[in-house]
Amino acid sequence: MKAPASPTELAVALSRELEGRRITAVSKPPAERMLRIEFEKGRTLVIELMGKASNLLLLDEQGRILRFAHSHEGQFRRPSEGAAYQPPPASSLWISTSFQDLTEEQFRRIAAEKPAGGDGGASFLSLEDRLVARIPGFSPHIAREIRHRSGKGEEAWRVLTELRDRLASGHRDPILYGPARVEELVESVPLTSRVLFPFPFPLASAAGLTATPQRTVNEAQEAATSCLIRHMAFASLQASLASQMKRERESSSDLLDVLEAELSEAVSGEERDRRYGELILAGLTTARKQGSLVRVEDPYRPGGEIVEIPVDPRLDLKENAQRYFKSARRSARTRQIIPGRLERLRSRLAQLEAAAATVSGAGSREQLERLEREMQETGLVKAFRVKGRSEVGRKAAYVRVREYRSRDGFTILVGKTGAENDHLTFKVASPHDLWLHAAGYPGAHVLIRNPRRLAAVPEATVLEAAGIAAYYSKGRSDRALDVHVAWRRHVSKSKGMSPGMVVLKRHKTVRAAPALPRSPSE
Repeated sequence: MKAPASPTELAVALSRELEGRRITAVSKPPAERMLRIEFEKGRTLVIELMGKASNLLLLDEQGRILRFAHSHEGQFRRPSEGAAYQPPPASSLWISTSFQDLTEEQFRRIAAEKPAGGDGGASFLSLEDRLVARIPGFSPHIAREIRHRSGKGEEAWRVLTELRDRLASGHRDPILYGPARVEELVESVPLTSRVLFPFPFPLASAAGLTATPQRTVNEAQEAATSCLIRHMAFASLQASLASQMKRERESSSDLLDVLEAELSEAVSGEERDRRYGELILAGLTTARKQGSLVRVEDPYRPGGEIVEIPVDPRLDLKENAQRYFKSARRSARTRQIIPGRLERLRSRLAQLEAAAATVSGAGSREQLERLEREMQETGLVKAFRVKGRSEVGRKAAYVRVREYRSRDGFTILVGKTGAENDHLTFKVASPHDLWLHAAGYPGAHVLIRNPRRLAAVPEATVLEAAGIAAYYSKGRSDRALDVHVAWRRHVSKSKGMSPGMVVLKRHKTVRAAPALPRSPSE
């Protein structure tokens, strides 16, 4: 909220009336969201914390209103300077100004509403829905109680009057209603304020719910709010993880299709290219070269069938034959490598399917967070949730990282933007992980995971990670770069430093050529 350009009238009055006065007492009624701060020489500051009806009032020694922050249109408890202060009713959470000021004529007009067509039929909305829709701040629980009891034969206006009088009387017998007791509620079961809510006294319309008596209305309200927040946090985290699982499965499935196509091409290509190379060499004396094609006889088929083979017109026949043999050897290597990658990828897809099923069937947030940690530790998910406030009603934010596997089997994580580099280094990394960054160039933070807390990481892995750090830096075009290497516990950040900037307390430097491993970790 933007601060006012100049002091408000209330601020000036508070400064004038309270300056130099000591606070003599601070009190809070046990069942209300209201605070009284008493000052010497008969001044009292009242703070009403009731959502949109919140207010700030300054009272004199007789309890009359000197100044107030907000007014409203309704007659009920409208503040007026010089008038005696009227505290909010004990059940102010359920009494709105419009509800308190509602007249019998207004109520009966709402109850008698007909549909827009005016055909004399019943209203499209039930009495409960009409009361909530037409009267600002009307409690849906009160509306439901009126509908329920009027359906049992009681007169609706009489029910409303009875409820309003009881609420205004200050009589309290607080109840927390829910589908079960709070401690028995499962977080995976969706909750709404319709099935979990507090009320200052028993309701006939809530007979099908579990009623738990509470000491105060505030305690009932706090218990309901806390429970709803836990369930919303569970639902938002579950949705985020399910979305993450879906993206990972789709990505792995796409890669699986690509690898299977590459394997099929390698199998057919190896045989074809080797045959073309052999035919060119066998027909050196009889072959006829025509631009980018060469026509040779196939001695392995009856009648010497003529075969047309694509060639590079800039090369002679022997060189074209060698190109085909080289391509055949490359296809052979691919044919040997891809089955292993396919096996690992199919295994990862199966793990992702199992993880997705676990996410779908989870019953608590703790279970989801435990699964999330396991997936990150095993590398099943290459993204880390940004820690912070509970994800209530909104999707969790994730920071994605590149992940590689060194020849020695170490996991190497690579950041992207400056902010993500900071998150990777200071939120994801452990103190015993190894940290790398290209010296003198902007670039990615690189981590070598060290879960076994080894005193030294193999030199070959350090050089691989250094090559990755050099590759993901602005110095990638150089033949070789200096790369700083430090334990994560020796990396820190000073206040005010830009995203991605760090301070190294201790480090060493290695020389590495910008390079990536043959393939990222599946």
